[in-house]
Amino acid sequence: MPGANLYGWNWTRMRGSASALKWARRDLPNLDRAVARCAQRRVAVQAGGNLGTFPKRLAARFGTVYTFEPAPALFPVLCANAPEANIVRFQAALGFHRQFVAMAQTRRDGKPDAHEGVTHVHGAGPIPTMRVDDLALPVCDFIQLDLEGWELYALQGAEDTIQRCRPVLCVEINKNQGYVGLSEDELRDYVIGLGYRLVERLESDEVFVPEERA
Repeated sequence: MPGANLYGWNWTRMRGSASALKWARRDLPNLDRAVARCAQRRVAVQAGGNLGTFPKRLAARFGTVYTFEPAPALFPVLCANAPEANIVRFQAALGFHRQFVAMAQTRRDGKPDAHEGVTHVHGAGPIPTMRVDDLALPVCDFIQLDLEGWELYALQGAEDTIQRCRPVLCVEINKNQGYVGLSEDELRDYVIGLGYRLVERLESDEVFVPEERA
């Protein structure tokens, strides 16, 4: 496997299909670029945790990482791939409404190349939804969200934390917002309304920093 020791990890022993791991590897450099915007690296919040590559990478850069992965099939994979002691793992969705949801493993655009990393909220079910604000974090330096369209709700559930701690925000913004009845600009406008400025686009990820630090 090319780059089998990327980041010092033995990728040949990482759990997950070749397809899912390929996409996880592709996005790690973008994560590093977003993290470079952080003035301090004490606490990071990350969701969805997926195969564990993002929380694993963040664990090498931050004192504590809180990660959320609601899918029952993916959560044990995350735990196996990212066993670092400074990662706090939640098998829960991240949002605003404290509801119980189900997960589906399908592509909503009709393309056939779904893999185990392609999951999204699909109606009611047994999985709890938490808010970032439920953590009552005294400090937070970075929030990264890849929630297949539910990012706005997760930000609404993190508003107190964002206003108190002023973390760098890295948010996936793409057509997935449309699947939950939102628009990309609606999400951007919400973040800008919190006193943030867009500083970089990295594939589908957009990086925002507080206006007072921009």
